Amino acid sequence: MSDKSERSSGLLRSFGKSVPACLLLIILGAVFFIPGLGRVHLFDWDEANFAEASREMIERENFLQVTIDYQPFYQKPPLFFWLQALSMKTFGMNEFAARFVNAVCGMATLAAVFIIGSRIYTVTFGLLWALAFLGSFLPHFFFKSGVIDPVFNFFIFLSLTLIAKALLTGNRSRRAGWFAVAGACIGLATLSKGPVAFLIIFITMFVYWASLRFKMFFSSTDIISFLATTAGVALLFFGIETFSHGTGFIKNFIAYQIRLFSTGDAGHGRPFYFHFFVILFGCFPASFFAILAFVTRSASASPQQLFNRLMIILFWVVLVLFSIVKTKTVLYSSLAWFPVTYLAALYLSEIIGKKTAIQRPLLISLAVFAFLVCSAISLFPILIIHKEWIVPLIRDKFALACLENPLHWSGYEFLLGTGYGCAVAVSLLFFVKRRHSAGVATLFGSSAACLFLFMFIVAPKIEQYAQGGPVAFYKAHANENVYVRSLFKSYTDLFYGLKKPDNNPQSHNLEWLLRGPIDKPAYFVARVTQSAPYEDTALHLVKIASEYGFVYYRRDVPGNTIAAK
Repeated sequence: MSDKSERSSGLLRSFGKSVPACLLLIILGAVFFIPGLGRVHLFDWDEANFAEASREMIERENFLQVTIDYQPFYQKPPLFFWLQALSMKTFGMNEFAARFVNAVCGMATLAAVFIIGSRIYTVTFGLLWALAFLGSFLPHFFFKSGVIDPVFNFFIFLSLTLIAKALLTGNRSRRAGWFAVAGACIGLATLSKGPVAFLIIFITMFVYWASLRFKMFFSSTDIISFLATTAGVALLFFGIETFSHGTGFIKNFIAYQIRLFSTGDAGHGRPFYFHFFVILFGCFPASFFAILAFVTRSASASPQQLFNRLMIILFWVVLVLFSIVKTKTVLYSSLAWFPVTYLAALYLSEIIGKKTAIQRPLLISLAVFAFLVCSAISLFPILIIHKEWIVPLIRDKFALACLENPLHWSGYEFLLGTGYGCAVAVSLLFFVKRRHSAGVATLFGSSAACLFLFMFIVAPKIEQYAQGGPVAFYKAHANENVYVRSLFKSYTDLFYGLKKPDNNPQSHNLEWLLRGPIDKPAYFVARVTQSAPYEDTALHLVKIASEYGFVYYRRDVPGNTIAAK
């Protein structure tokens, strides 16, 4: 048999093994990510913010301009909102629809990392990479959310992978084609969140170039192909928007991006080291394994050498870039989850392949952090049931008031943390006995199961303490001909109040709603710690209720007072 025939036969055998595994991962993603999407109300700010933008697109039947409270929203391009709006058209304007996009993205991510990992290394490596994604805390959690970043990160990762594919392609026309597809992915990422997608890829490839001592690895054709498709896809929105409505969106959008980089916007200014801790503890357990693989690997095959280097560079680019940026949220470093889980799979595959032995300090650190996590999950419901144990320690009056909410806890919720702790202990025992495959499956599988059950058992109660009262209030008045508004920064009042496009240009103006000549009753919600200014009799607000951390008011149309309910 010729070498070519042997290679073709090997590829067919590999394909035959990978297809069932890929389908299994997609099914696992569906099982873990889809159930319970609508069990918890949308959280402020990001989830409710983005869902409201999508809902308003449908209400206005205008899918080109993004609005919040029916005012121009210049902070984000529309691609993610288009996807959410499509989901809402299919499933209704609810939490399930708002989060379904990322559930599908999670399934696609598991399939993508498996396929890519299988091509670079082996089917086993691909499975380990997907399992690391499925069973790590933040990656799993955000595939059950309604935020933009999973989709944004997915396109950037695909672009970098396609660039790697192009660099390994000898045929010039095919190489240019791969660069063109990579550029299209960056264009889609730009339409999801903005030009930071291009910046990340540019810096990553520049650092890679520098690591080669500036040896040319690309041609002008490669660059032109990449930039042309990036610009072409991005202009699907930016160009049409500018042509139709002028440069207002572009100017305000750029100003917002600059503000994010230069100031701690929206109360998200945090220390330089913030993202180090987010990745280390938020991406557990994968991050703990990745640490030991955090060097340039001396892999024999060129695809492995290239991808190892690109993943490590991508990690440091994301970490350093968003540590420098003044505005810091957990989401900003989420692109680093791809290299972290990749490196974790790399180390785990070496352990399973008996190329290296698992380190005792690693097992100890896994045990210590898992013990802390399991203890927190187990103790939280116990402390909530026995509030008298913790009330003297809490100084925040708002938190104390929220805890007065008489939510039902069965008393068995602690078993979630206890069960997870037992599973982690079993996984560590497998590692000690050198049954590494069983240890990996148990550790990441139990983490995924714990997160899945947490979203059913604990998260709904936490959400009720944090915002359950206001959300119920907004929903109760959603179908009335009234104004409904929160007196603290929130988007849940818009989404759950089902605000309609209003011919009154003052309907978004809080000062007008509080003091102006309103044309219909207005309802307000304030936090108990910030309600003093609204007790002023000059405002003519009628206090409806005060409970569980929130105060509820009504303002009648001047001269047309309604009896308090």
